[in-house]
This record gives sequence, structure tokens and C-alpha cells, in this order.
Amino acid sequence: MIHPLWHRFPTVYHQLEQIQQRLEQVAVLREPQVHTLIQQQINAGGKMLRSGLMLMLARFGQPDNGDLVTAGAAIEALHLATLVHDDVLDHADIRRGMATVSAESGNREAIYAGDFLFAIYFQLLSEQNPEIVDLGANARIMKRIFMGEVDQNGPSAPLIPTIDAYLSAIAGKTAALFALSTYTGAVIGHLSLEQKKAAYRFGRQLGMAFQMIDDLLDYTQTSSTLNKPALEDLHNGIVTLPLIYAYQIVPDQLAPLTQDAAHIAANAEKIAAIVRTHGLPQAQQMAATYTNRAVAALAPFPTSATKSALVKLTQQMLKRSH
Repeated sequence: MIHPLWHRFPTVYHQLEQIQQRLEQVAVLREPQVHTLIQQQINAGGKMLRSGLMLMLARFGQPDNGDLVTAGAAIEALHLATLVHDDVLDHADIRRGMATVSAESGNREAIYAGDFLFAIYFQLLSEQNPEIVDLGANARIMKRIFMGEVDQNGPSAPLIPTIDAYLSAIAGKTAALFALSTYTGAVIGHLSLEQKKAAYRFGRQLGMAFQMIDDLLDYTQTSSTLNKPALEDLHNGIVTLPLIYAYQIVPDQLAPLTQDAAHIAANAEKIAAIVRTHGLPQAQQMAATYTNRAVAALAPFPTSATKSALVKLTQQMLKRSH
């Protein structure tokens, strides 16, 4: 099932259906239960935002290139692999409204499933036209994704990071894959060098804003709206942008509740109440700043229906509820 977000783009919608089908075909595991869970996640109605953006960028050049379907499936495999591993780290039971692999089959099986999806990502890369695939860019960005996770969750990561440290972490864990997606669309679409660079900047800025909004929604939405547990980061002792801002404003209120990760998890509801008063407006403004930067990055592209759609889509991300 393709997300309704793409209904107004029939060509992109059809290509996303092909991408989903391609990923279904290659994501075949011999372990029946894990296979079923992975297939359910593939078909769970995720936004497919990264591959969709790749297709949208390609529309400025050659939108019918056959490599787009394989490249989109690779991007979705990489994204799903990171989600499966994230669910292990976050002890998450629900993803996209369905049981996670780790919740149903255990952490060991989830790690294997995530590793398998990474292998699928490389398999799909190898199937693309070697003149189009930028293996160096893929390798560097994959490294950035892993380093972003380490920056945020590693043993030496500060409990209450600075704004700069937070930005550095999400630039890796989230924005890097957005940038890879939009850059890939520009490369496969045979756009100019200037437009390829602009596509990369657009994806990076949009990815930063997307993660900030995700972190905001954790405080403002319910589990039913999010299709995953609300306050999930706090319950895992993870500090994101709204709490960082709130801590700067009312450290006396938050310090006793945030002595370590266990304290944060135990006091999640109390912390959330304080953050909703003191941290959300600043975090919302930061997300708006990066949203505006993403729109500005589209300047090198010609005025067209595709560009207008990308601007509108970018601005809608700021107002989403899940």
C-alpha cells in the first residue's frame, strides 16, 4: 500500500508501487516468521518519502530511467534496515502500526534481519548501471548514518548534548539518507552538476527539518497518531532538541529529573510536561529555519509543476502530525 501522500502524483505513485514490489521480491528470508514481519513492514504504508523524493528530483531530467526503480528499492532497503536496528536499540514494540521484528522474534533475529536488508541494499546497488551508481557517495553516506547513531547513542555521548552536537548527530542518522536519495534522483535523472549539488543540499536540509519535527511530535502526539509509542525517546533515556532547549531555560527544574538515562526514563511524563512549556517553541522555530533552507536550495531548478510540488511538500512536512 502506497501512502496517500503520493496520490496527487500518479507517475510517482506508479513508480513507488514498482519499488515496493521490487523490494518484496528481493527481501526473501528463509526464516518464515522474520520473513513475514519484514514483508509486513515493507507493505505497512510508510511514506516512502526518501524514494519518492528521489523520483521527484529525477523529474527535472529523465524521470523514466529504469534504474530509478532499483535505486529506490535500494534506498528503501537501507532505510528499513536502520529502522529494524533502531527498534532493537529503542526496545520498540510497534513500528508503522505493526509489531516490530524485535518484539515478535527477538533482538537476535532483528539484528540478522537488519543485516540482511543491508546486504539487499548492496545487491540492488550492484544491479544498477555502473556509470550511474556513485559507490563512493553511498559508502560515505552509509558511514555518516552509522556515525550519527553513535554520536547520539554511543557510550561517550553526553547525556544533555549541545545544540551543535544534536545537529551533528541528526545530520548523520537522518539527513544523510535524505541527501543520498535526492542526490541519487539528480544523478539518475542526468541533471547538471549545479543541480546535483543543489539536490544534495535540499535533501540534507529537509532531512534535518524532518528529524526535528519527529522529535517534536514525540511530545505533542499520541501513540495512536504516531503509529508508535509516544515519548519513546524519553523512555529510552534519549535527549532530543525540545528537551535540550528546555534544559537551557529551566535547568533547575530539569536537572533533578535528568541525572542519567534511568532518571530520564523514570520521569518521562514529568519531563515532557516541562518541555511542552519551555522547549517546543524554540524547537519548532529551528525546524522552520531548516524547512526554509530546504526550499531555498531548490533555487537552481526551473520553475515547473515539479518544483512547486516539492516546495509544497517541503512546507507540509513542517505541519505533519505523524
